[in-house]
Amino acid sequence: MIENLVEITSDQLLAETSKSKYESYRFVTSTCIDNGDDTIDVYYHFDKDYEMRNVKITVKKGEEIPSISRIFFSAILVENEMKELFGLNITDIAVDYGGHMLLSDEELSSPMLRQQITIEQRGGKQV
Repeated sequence: MIENLVEITSDQLLAETSKSKYESYRFVTSTCIDNGDDTIDVYYHFDKDYEMRNVKITVKKGEEIPSISRIFFSAILVENEMKELFGLNITDIAVDYGGHMLLSDEELSSPMLRQQITIEQRGGKQV
């Protein structure tokens, strides 16, 4: 269980992030969890005087999420990473590497997403 966790919607993300900045919190990082269905949990971690504030949004895969990099510029690295590795549709990142900060064109797209494996059956046998 994460302490000091606030669950919000993606529509509330910029307001909650602005509130954290106004209250002198610093942005620490962001993390993702693929829930194995059609959703991803995104956590934003803030710190002030060794007290963490954690914000969680749950988004559908492909849903747009606003970048917080206009509020906390340091978020550009982790937002580009989440965009590449999890396929998150983060919009308006202050410096957007267009999916090539970590991955090349030859590498698997969104390698941190749980992959759906389809098993074809023919005549009662798996192929």
